[in-house]
This record gives sequence, C-alpha cells and structure tokens, in this order.
Amino acid sequence: MTRRGGTPDPPQTNGDDEHTLRIGEVAKLCGVTTRTLRYWEEIGLLEPSSQRHGSERVYSGSQAERAKRIRELQELVGFSLAEIRVVLETEDVLDKLRSAYKANARAELRRGLLANAIEANDKLVARLDDIILGVTAFREERVAKAARLRIRAAELDGELAPSPRKRK
Repeated sequence: MTRRGGTPDPPQTNGDDEHTLRIGEVAKLCGVTTRTLRYWEEIGLLEPSSQRHGSERVYSGSQAERAKRIRELQELVGFSLAEIRVVLETEDVLDKLRSAYKANARAELRRGLLANAIEANDKLVARLDDIILGVTAFREERVAKAARLRIRAAELDGELAPSPRKRK
C-alpha cells in the first residue's frame, strides 16, 4: 500500500526475513508499468520470487535490484533488451562463479573459477567495445551530416540576402 504523501509502505517480509515487494511497488521503484515487468518476465529477464493470492507477483530485494538494473541499462546506456540479456547473463555467471569461489578453499579450483570469470567478463567488455564503436561511427555520421546541412543553410542564406541597390 501507499502512505499519505505518496510514499510506499515498508516492504513486506517473507518467512525467511527477506523483504518482498509487490509488482506495483517494483514498477514504481523503476519508473515502469506493471505490464513492462510482466513483459520482462515473459522474455526471461526478470523472475518474481513468488506469487501470492492467486496471480499477484512478489519480488525479492535482489529481483527488485535486477529490475532497476534493467531500467538503468535501458535509460542511461541505451541498450536494447537483447543487449541487456547479454549483460545480465554475464553478471549471473560472474555471481555464480563468485559464490563457488567463496565456497571452495582449494586454490587450484579457485584459480579455475577466476579464469572462467575473467573470460566471461572479457567477452562482455568486447561486446561493449563493439557497441561503443558502432555508436561512435553513427555519431560521426550525424556530425558530418550536420556540418553539410549547416553549409547548405549558409549558402541559402547568401542567396536569400537582399543585394545592395545601386544609388543614382
């Protein structure tokens, strides 16, 4: 629910003392609609922690953070949902490797996990570099186009300027 003044009630807790948020609360937190969250769920970017009271979706704090991350990648970086999927999948792999690394005391296994994490991260960085190159090339095209348009506008301004009349 929402308190007076539009601030949301504190998050609910489930039996494991983890905070949960209803779909509307997560939508408001991310600045999207509940339909958007359902779409992200349909395409596999986001998964509610559970459903209660029939079909009401409930999200854990980590899932709410994931939703915020998706929105951040859309708004700030301009990524498509396909690009966001790659980023999230890589981050998921890194999280799993981090957990396995912390749980395993054997140095050779930890070293192997680090190698896998480095490889996954390097692939993501390479993908980001490709995206940056594409955006940079597109920007350069637009800057060149703007320069040509300005030159043509200046030429037309010269043609439109009244010519000085000769005095008799």
